[in-house]
Amino acid sequence: MPMDIDIRKDFNISDRERACFIFGAGEFYGLKTETRRDDFIIAADGGLRYAKGAGLRPDLIVGDFDSSKAPENEGCDIMRLSSIKDLSDLSEALSEGTDRGYSLFFVYGCTGGRPDHTYSAIQDAARLSKSGIRVYMFFKDYVLTAVTGGKIEFPKSFKGMVSVFAHSDICEGVRESGLKYIVADHVLKNDTPLGLSNEFTGLPASVSVGSGTLIVMFEMQGEQDGGDKVERL
Repeated sequence: MPMDIDIRKDFNISDRERACFIFGAGEFYGLKTETRRDDFIIAADGGLRYAKGAGLRPDLIVGDFDSSKAPENEGCDIMRLSSIKDLSDLSEALSEGTDRGYSLFFVYGCTGGRPDHTYSAIQDAARLSKSGIRVYMFFKDYVLTAVTGGKIEFPKSFKGMVSVFAHSDICEGVRESGLKYIVADHVLKNDTPLGLSNEFTGLPASVSVGSGTLIVMFEMQGEQDGGDKVERL
């Protein structure tokens, strides 16, 4: 059945680019893009139930299995982690995906439950962005991504809110165009939330930063008409 929302198409991601899908044990609100044959699927601990519920069979299961029973007979590799570790199961899954050469991640189940785990996942997205790795994290009605020294562009069909926060101490050359509040060559700091609650206006829009890493959160209210595309530059 076709999806009303398909992030892969909306972001104009090449059909040839493989992605790594990661399912955490937080809250899951359904797939926002279809998987393809060459994609790699990782279930992080209790995220296995979400992957299976979406009709997917993981290629790898990672976890210390504190939020679920250790899986058996799943027909894939299992990476068992110690419960005494520095990183979350989701962070370990992201590291495993990057070690396998993936630079595009769609992450589900990274929100809800413990807020510290959500914040940890946001830090992962920011860290990987600095290496040119794109991470899209799915909340209930929002998508979160990180932008380092680059730009994200939205089509005119997008609706709702978009917020921009400095993850780096200082982000210079911040620009927001086509939105309700225009920002031109601004400096954002990570202790001042000046980028909260901008709005799409029915015009093509973009958010960019000259130096530093931004966290960009936007609502998924676009009209999925298959026309305009979101481009990540």
